[in-house]
Amino acid sequence: MTIKDIAKLSGVSVSTVSRVLNDSGYVKEETRKKVEEVISKYNFRPNAIARSLIKSETSLIAVIMPGRMNPFMTHILDAIEECADVYGHSVLFYNTNDDADRELRAVEQALEHRVTGILILPVIGTRALEDLETAEKSGIPVILIDREIPGASFDSVIMDNRKAVYDAMQLLFQNGHRSIGIITAPEVVEKGTRLDGYIEALKEQNIEIRNDLIYNGDFNEESGYKACEKFLSLENAPTAILVSYSSGTIGCIRYMNEHNIKPGRDIGLVGFDDISTLNMLGYQITVVDRPKREMGKLAYELLMDRLNGSIDSARCRECLMDAKLHVRGSEFCSFASGQR
Repeated sequence: MTIKDIAKLSGVSVSTVSRVLNDSGYVKEETRKKVEEVISKYNFRPNAIARSLIKSETSLIAVIMPGRMNPFMTHILDAIEECADVYGHSVLFYNTNDDADRELRAVEQALEHRVTGILILPVIGTRALEDLETAEKSGIPVILIDREIPGASFDSVIMDNRKAVYDAMQLLFQNGHRSIGIITAPEVVEKGTRLDGYIEALKEQNIEIRNDLIYNGDFNEESGYKACEKFLSLENAPTAILVSYSSGTIGCIRYMNEHNIKPGRDIGLVGFDDISTLNMLGYQITVVDRPKREMGKLAYELLMDRLNGSIDSARCRECLMDAKLHVRGSEFCSFASGQR
């Protein structure tokens, strides 16, 4: 069933049906009722994209991020979808898989669909900056989530990464740790990085910064596994490990399980993000929990501010959010105050 079919059955023109569907322009009451009766009889629901083309506008919001299987991404997307439902928007989701080429295609496709706005967790080393800037100039707001784009001026919702790691380090110090390994990931902000928080905390305690206790991971489980393997093979192994991204935490736990190492007994462990699967399996892991749902909601609010024209369009806003520490005991280690 199409608009043309409705027009034929009603004995009116396609443009008249369009005016009835969009409640725009003059239509005689008798004609309107005739069209509405046919629509009701055949339970006709116009395709959203086709309808938007008729109106020369859309209610589509593009959400572009590296997948939705990652717990962090899942919670952000859930919050965005709830907001979209409140505002009557539809969500076009694009999975970049952290690939710059896929992200570029996603932005191009979003613009082809004439979206109202773009919420994006950008790929590190993005190639889509020019297209995103073009979108903003044409009146399509772009909001960055969790990651910045060097040299770009978009509204953003970013976590205070430096403070999150600094606070986690203070917890480990309180539990007697002086030798702490950190598993980092590619930095997603230009200043106030997670590594900055680690180094600042060590310097305040006059603790030597050991390069062998800094492992540069890559946002995946395998790098967490390999980092744990490397740290625990050192002659002067750390008494605690701080993992600065969620999948790395899972990798660490997998290595420890395979080698009968228990977090909170044999080694201290602080992870990133509250991972529901680990909780359900009974792992009591202390974590730095990013405010995932709050980040998604705030990003949507920034988008709506832009769409409603309620703020100065020339001003770029950065919203810095705090993480929370969920302390469950895995930060403890019986070796922390003495020697292994």
